[in-house]
Amino acid sequence: MPYREPVPAPLQQEEVPPQTADELRVAAESAYCAADFEAAKRLILEAADGYRRRHDEWGVADALAVRGAIARFAGDTSVAIDYYREALSLFTVVGDLSSTARLYRALAEVRFTTGDYEESAAVLYEGLALLPDDPVLLEGLGYAQWYAGQEANALTYLTRALAVAPDNQSALLARGQIHADLGHPHAALTDLDRLSVSEDDPPDRRADLKSARGVSLIAIGRSDDGEAELNDALILAPHRARTHRRIADVRLRAGDVERARAALRAAVTVADRLPSVHTGRIRRLLDRLSETRV
Repeated sequence: MPYREPVPAPLQQEEVPPQTADELRVAAESAYCAADFEAAKRLILEAADGYRRRHDEWGVADALAVRGAIARFAGDTSVAIDYYREALSLFTVVGDLSSTARLYRALAEVRFTTGDYEESAAVLYEGLALLPDDPVLLEGLGYAQWYAGQEANALTYLTRALAVAPDNQSALLARGQIHADLGHPHAALTDLDRLSVSEDDPPDRRADLKSARGVSLIAIGRSDDGEAELNDALILAPHRARTHRRIADVRLRAGDVERARAALRAAVTVADRLPSVHTGRIRRLLDRLSETRV
């Protein structure tokens, strides 16, 4: 619940007084933390009503944002979007740019997680009209455009994000991978070699870093090092479609069409799934390779 610190409820006396809006909000948070989503929904809407009665527009916006968060984590995506939108309008009216930025990020994340990358990008464009230098919005837009298949635009916004926050690890990883996939090995390695990696990082993240480094190292003539990175990526996350796609690229450049086909088939059949635009590209490439097969 990131929108503000909860206000501690007063100690209850023998006779429980009527609950205030702030107390209802705290109770909603407690219910949410206990995974009692139905109680959390009811309490936060009662809090919103309490803020309306005292003409506290900021409080109403905050409560609606919390209601959206509850819906989001309960899996009610469409409800989350509706409440986030309503809260966003109120935060904009009261001029709270910090909360407005958080709501744009949350709304874009909901769209992104449902695979609607173009709508996620549209939300982020809207946010950047108000907050043009917000690094999280810029990074989010870079990812949304990458996943929507608009790599050139993605690079532009990731570069803007890094101009504001040069050590942003997530933006560096995304930009480095895009450069690797576009065949810009030196630019890719410049970004990827700046990343901090530890054994505690998720295997998928480490695999993406290694596979992007692998194709880039091979492209500059360091084949043994590159193959070792690709092999490590497969060991770390054999289900990772992005790794198989990059292995296919390397095999195609080497003229090994059969192994490239096998890697491309793996990229569209493993449990992990690439964004639909990227999967479509792989399927079209497979079709072309099949047509030219002797």
